[in-house]
Amino acid sequence: MIDSRSKLNGYALSFYMSPNKSPKIIKYCVITSTAAIVLIAISLIPVSKKAGYWNRCIDKTVRWINEKEIDLKGWDKEAKESLAVAVCNGAVYEPKVQMK
Repeated sequence: MIDSRSKLNGYALSFYMSPNKSPKIIKYCVITSTAAIVLIAISLIPVSKKAGYWNRCIDKTVRWINEKEIDLKGWDKEAKESLAVAVCNGAVYEPKVQMK
């Protein structure tokens, strides 16, 4: 027997879903979205490790500047952090600051 939903001008349309298929589709959508979230989380692990390493480098470099470099005591925090960014990015191998 053809359901009244699938009758249209006397033609039986087969593209309507049966009521039994709905839970399967929801299950597949949940599985797919869960797999996508897990893959995204896994792909973020290397980025977070690199960011943590870089943040530790900045903190250690700023601490070193504050402790060891007497000539830079007059610099503000932003200038010291700017120098630390250059050191951590590899732009400065042996920091020799010239005072004006």
